[in-house]
Amino acid sequence: MRSTPPTTEWQLTGLTRRVSGWLAAAIGLGGLAAVLFVWQLSTLAQLVDSLTFKGQGLSTLRGEFLKTFLLCAASLSLQWVADMAGTHAGLRISTAVQQDGIAHIFKAGPVGCATQATGQLVTTLTESTAALTPYFAQYLPRAAMMVILPLLILGVTLHLDSWSFIVLLCTGPLVPVFMALVGYSAQAIMDRQWVNLVIMGASFLDNLTGLRTLRLFAQTQSSAARMAAQTEAHRSATFAVMRVAFLTSAVLEFFASLSIALVAVLFGARLLHGTVDFRSAFLVLLLAPEYFMPLRAFSASYHAKQNATAAAKRLSALFALPTTIQPRANKPERQNKVQATLLTCAPFSVAYQGATPQLSSLETRFQVGGLSILSGESGAGKTTFLRATLGFLPLPEGSLKFYDAKGQSLPPDTCRMAWLPQKPLMVFGSIAQNLRLAAPTASQMQLEKACAQADILEFINSLLDGFNTFIGDRGSLLSGGQLKRLALARALLGNPDVLCLDEPTANLDAQSAGHIIQTLLHCAKTRIVIAATHDARLSAHAAQIMLVENGQIFPLSAEQKVAS
Repeated sequence: MRSTPPTTEWQLTGLTRRVSGWLAAAIGLGGLAAVLFVWQLSTLAQLVDSLTFKGQGLSTLRGEFLKTFLLCAASLSLQWVADMAGTHAGLRISTAVQQDGIAHIFKAGPVGCATQATGQLVTTLTESTAALTPYFAQYLPRAAMMVILPLLILGVTLHLDSWSFIVLLCTGPLVPVFMALVGYSAQAIMDRQWVNLVIMGASFLDNLTGLRTLRLFAQTQSSAARMAAQTEAHRSATFAVMRVAFLTSAVLEFFASLSIALVAVLFGARLLHGTVDFRSAFLVLLLAPEYFMPLRAFSASYHAKQNATAAAKRLSALFALPTTIQPRANKPERQNKVQATLLTCAPFSVAYQGATPQLSSLETRFQVGGLSILSGESGAGKTTFLRATLGFLPLPEGSLKFYDAKGQSLPPDTCRMAWLPQKPLMVFGSIAQNLRLAAPTASQMQLEKACAQADILEFINSLLDGFNTFIGDRGSLLSGGQLKRLALARALLGNPDVLCLDEPTANLDAQSAGHIIQTLLHCAKTRIVIAATHDARLSAHAAQIMLVENGQIFPLSAEQKVAS
């Protein structure tokens, strides 16, 4: 199996590098807006001082009024653009990670994804990726502004009044220190909340999927009780996070109120004694609340970092799934409609991740013109061989080669392959919608042709709504034989060169199995058909039988085939 990308690429630092340009724009514009804002307050303080203590009239201060208005408009405009840049960065990274996650799942394939529950994968691709947006849109820009604006205000305050500078310098750093102390416990609570959410999502999907089994065993009430307990655990964890958030805000408000009160008391006493001018005192009092404003905004978005950190752990686990499927082109066009008529498997071995080879074979051949059967006991490796043939498992040794009718080698990417598992999956929708999963642009004529090949067209035409008939969740409104034939029609819709099937006649009555067998025999005339089965009815029509036993694959002779 191929190595996966380093997990650090999917940590927050690695993701930040992917949108560094947009974040730099958001922070730079935000910093420029902060400079204009401080300039605006300075102009406002000068304007009030001129009107109140210097006796200047409104007509003589029109320029100052206009200047204040323009600075305010420019500051607000730049801050709006900075916020839009941050939001764009958040949405961009969230969408990109979700797309990368879906692409990685396709690369991992059914074998690589078998270690994670379906509900867990769905929750990671939805909730975890959505949790990244506030981190990049709010937390990072606000974290930068928590440094830029306070430092700017401290510089202006130092120029105006050293006592106020000392008060702000001493009280300001206490806020992030106490917030960090609170945040350590909050991160553990947030991790627990995400674990509860993942478990709840996976359990809910499992309960829906197995609802029929739960009812048969009279376990619906206990299942509902388990879901209620999981929901309560998630609610408790969520409220624990909210309590920490309120505690963080309380710490911030306490120190902010304390420092502003100290500055106001100092200026009040010094104004009474005439040791400070009004403009400086008024400007510092305007700047003091703004000194803590970035800290307030940062505190409000601090939970976004905790959410994103927990989400990044889930994403790292997803991207750590082994990529078992070799990259292939997306159904490339065949030149001159060349079809593969022979598949040869050179001496090869197959192994799952981190395991010793479980299956090996001498050279085997599968060709058009006859049905090929894989026979053997359960667990012998028949499905493993089909997975390797389809590319779901890599071959540490050996290779698969395709040839056309003239004996010329064909690139594997130009050969179409189809797979009919033992339990085919149908989505909630109509017959046509399920068929078009294999070929979204297929015409009605192509649908009818594939259904005719699978011997199910007559049944579909007998339905009141025909191809628009809904088949229920997972095809629950169809019988087992109808479901298998519909899945076979979907596989044939792509006109595959190689058709692989896993127990195509399992759990079917004699009549339904007979329909499937006749369809496969007809398909084997024009394409390579390989079926893993225990059914003697299907094996009796085989052109060749490959026995899978003791980790080896070898063909049966004519005498062994008759005995089998």
